[in-house]
Amino acid sequence: MIDNYLGLLVALVIIILWILTIVTYQINDLTKVNYLIILLLILWQTFLNTGLFIIAHDGMHGLIFPSNIRVNDSISKIALILYAFLSYENLKEKHLLHHEFSGTNLDPDFHNNDNYNFFNWYGQFMTKYLSLKHLFRLSVLVLLSAYYCKVTWLHLLLFWALPLILSSLQLFFFGTFLPHRYGSKEKNDMSSIKSLYLPMFLSLIACYHFSYHQEHHQYPFVPWWKLPFVDTYIKS
Repeated sequence: MIDNYLGLLVALVIIILWILTIVTYQINDLTKVNYLIILLLILWQTFLNTGLFIIAHDGMHGLIFPSNIRVNDSISKIALILYAFLSYENLKEKHLLHHEFSGTNLDPDFHNNDNYNFFNWYGQFMTKYLSLKHLFRLSVLVLLSAYYCKVTWLHLLLFWALPLILSSLQLFFFGTFLPHRYGSKEKNDMSSIKSLYLPMFLSLIACYHFSYHQEHHQYPFVPWWKLPFVDTYIKS
């Protein structure tokens, strides 16, 4: 029961921090802020953006609030709307296929032609999840929100667009490229999925412990914040 509510609490903390940070950015005069501070704020927003997607990802596995799937899915949908107005149902369907057929031609995340090249694979990966229709709808919604909320173009660029792009690169690098590159496209096994064991703090800021990727595929019922302790968690 504690884990049940803890997953919900962790998700809500990240969502609330994201909202508070976005609101706070709008009331600051950037001309009076040091460039280093602006850079740190961009990195912080990128980290929170990545957190939104990680929340939604855990929701796809029913890990945010296991005792109530409607609450679980609702939190996931909110996280993806805040992240980039993405469809939870569409991403969940593809992500479950990724787990079932990881590293094969049936895996929607796998790059059959060249999984050695980061940018080629990233480009193909993004086209599977972002259509021109979605990008147009996203642009209209953001511009309307910016207009009615009196958000400047500079704020929009620095604290929404740039962190969104950086977080997509971060998620792809640690969640797809590093763990799944060089994998076979003919067989689906855990040996083709790799983990990167970083020190605890670096693992957290790199991508919410998603460097423990083989562990995630082997035990998809373990939430992101317990991946570094997966052996203890499974035995408990």
